[in-house]
Amino acid sequence: MAMAPAALLAASLSAQAQSGGQQPPPKVPVIEIQPSSAAVYKEYTGRTEANRHVEVRAQVNGILESRDYVEGARLEAGDPLFKIDDRPFQAAVHEAEADLASARATLAAAQRDWRRISSLFDRGVASEKQRDDARSALETAQAGVKVAEAQLESAQIDLDYTSVTAPIPGIASRRAVDPGNLIGVGDRLVSIEEIDPIQVTLSYPVDDPFADSTALNPTPERTTPAEVVGVTGPEGEAITGELDYRASSIERGTNSIELRGVFDNPGDVLRPNRYVRVRLKVDEVSDAVIIPETAIGTGAEPNSTVVYVIDDENRADQRRVELGPMSDQGRIILSGLEPGDRLVIDGLLKVRPGAPVDPQDPQQGNGN
Repeated sequence: MAMAPAALLAASLSAQAQSGGQQPPPKVPVIEIQPSSAAVYKEYTGRTEANRHVEVRAQVNGILESRDYVEGARLEAGDPLFKIDDRPFQAAVHEAEADLASARATLAAAQRDWRRISSLFDRGVASEKQRDDARSALETAQAGVKVAEAQLESAQIDLDYTSVTAPIPGIASRRAVDPGNLIGVGDRLVSIEEIDPIQVTLSYPVDDPFADSTALNPTPERTTPAEVVGVTGPEGEAITGELDYRASSIERGTNSIELRGVFDNPGDVLRPNRYVRVRLKVDEVSDAVIIPETAIGTGAEPNSTVVYVIDDENRADQRRVELGPMSDQGRIILSGLEPGDRLVIDGLLKVRPGAPVDPQDPQQGNGN
């Protein structure tokens, strides 16, 4: 029994000698390259803006009596905002109503005179001048009624302006004036921003490889679907919208072209002046070589990209490749790979050029 450990050690050394003292080749997932079709997506930097921004201003002079909204609250179109002292305007309406009543009475008298004079003229009793004077008086009275009606309408409009309501739905800002202040026509009272939906403006360089694509040239009649990357709604839903505008000119300072889109904004998760990434489909490809991002490594030369392919003897061969755009299936490879190549798609740290590997089916796991 004392000799058992020595026998085990000898057996272990004998096994290592028979195997040459080498470690088994690493197990790596390998796929065979097959051409496929995919949609090409690109991301662009954009900035959010309110879909509509309205500055509510006073349209009549007067004392501000009350503020009827909560600052920062969501408003609907027509919700009350402010109340201006309406007593002078109510008096103006009453005066205009009285003027209209007087004008209508004058018109009624002129109509009676016209009927009487025209009848007398037909019988040869009244003169032509009397008939003309009666007609002029009637026309003047009719015009007087129209003037009085317009004055009443104007007075009623000014009275209505004393109740300030929200012109659009949106978020109310802080008030610009307090109740009790005397305000004049044009004074700013509050701002309202509509942020659901919300706008996003973005731009792309004129030398963008997809600059001539339909996606980067949207119109109101031919919109481009898009999605805000990295932001979701309250229920985890994507923030989606459509690009519907392309600037007709190039921006001088940046040599780029501006696009604009309108996006749903559930829960107001996006606020104006936020930088976002916008993802949109710019192209569709067929018979393309597409590989996962995990298969791509960095080469020894500056800015070089490499992958590992497996030869017939299961040895790794480092291959330099030219990357294309991202697609919904993975990264498109422009050159360096051919259909039928066997590609290592993960575990690149375990692979060495010219060294053997143990290829594994990714669907069954790599055995690690």
